[in-house]
Amino acid sequence: MSIILRPATKSDAAYLLNLEEECMRVYAEALWGDWNQSDTVESLDIAGHEVIELDGKPVGCIAVIWHEDHIFIEKLYIAPAFQSRGIGSYVLDTKSYQAAQQGLPTKLSVLTTNPADRFYKQAGFVLEAETLERRRFFKAVPTS
Repeated sequence: MSIILRPATKSDAAYLLNLEEECMRVYAEALWGDWNQSDTVESLDIAGHEVIELDGKPVGCIAVIWHEDHIFIEKLYIAPAFQSRGIGSYVLDTKSYQAAQQGLPTKLSVLTTNPADRFYKQAGFVLEAETLERRRFFKAVPTS
């Protein structure tokens, strides 16, 4: 099993939008009552997006924003057919490690209707704050 991350290009935009809908629609509808994807292939800002490939096939994406004092994982989507295979854990661990190498903690948020919070807790993230719509998680830089 070979997992690689590669920078997303504009030619990935349709895949990224379809993946987002496939992964997030049910949680958005449960929270807000409908699915409203505001981005289009033309308007999607792919800065910070990477396509996750398994054996050369796209199976997900991650979008990371690097700040001075932390990194923020804006998106981590694994196509449902490829979930529970360790791909998301590998990618999350890779990005958290890269952040820790820079002395930065990792932050992310999850819709309250999305059960992925269990996944993040298992990966060492701690609930930092919660609103009606989101749970915000934090992973500190490991100390030696």
